[in-house]
Amino acid sequence: MTESLGFSPPMFHGRGIFQYNIGILPFRKPITTVVGKPIDVKQVDNPSDEEINELHNKYIKSLKELFEENNEKYGNIDLKLIIK
Repeated sequence: MTESLGFSPPMFHGRGIFQYNIGILPFRKPITTVVGKPIDVKQVDNPSDEEINELHNKYIKSLKELFEENNEKYGNIDLKLIIK
């Protein structure tokens, strides 16, 4: 099917409107969203690889801090954040 369409069609699995066994609506599960503090970024027209890596490292550091601060409250304390 992928060859004829040119893409892989998504498979939906969820609950229905009037029954909860089969459908495409999402299951009723709570979703918690945590937003961290903003990262200061200077706009540069042609950033160097060093500037990009520096900003990327700052983002990863902030993401790890946000995860560690909120994992116990909202997640599973046995869960570890792995970024490759």
